[in-house]
Amino acid sequence: MHLVVNGRSIEEVVIDPHYEIKHSDIDDELILKLVRRLDGKEFQPQARHNEWEFYVLDRIEYRGRQYRLVWCQQDASPLLGVINCFRR
Repeated sequence: MHLVVNGRSIEEVVIDPHYEIKHSDIDDELILKLVRRLDGKEFQPQARHNEWEFYVLDRIEYRGRQYRLVWCQQDASPLLGVINCFRR
């Protein structure tokens, strides 16, 4: 998957399986569809820890439902890490 998020080229998306514990209605395929909606956009980080920035995007609509996506990006890394995703 190739995306540009926050002006950074993303070549890899890593999904933490944490969401599976409480959100059985969500799967990796849905998360990747939501991540694609980040393409070409800029977001303000909610927090920063060392070289990691953490983001939250609330109320992403997909097929009439709204979701919250929590992700992180590392400085100068082509990786986007999905920390959690759940339905609102």
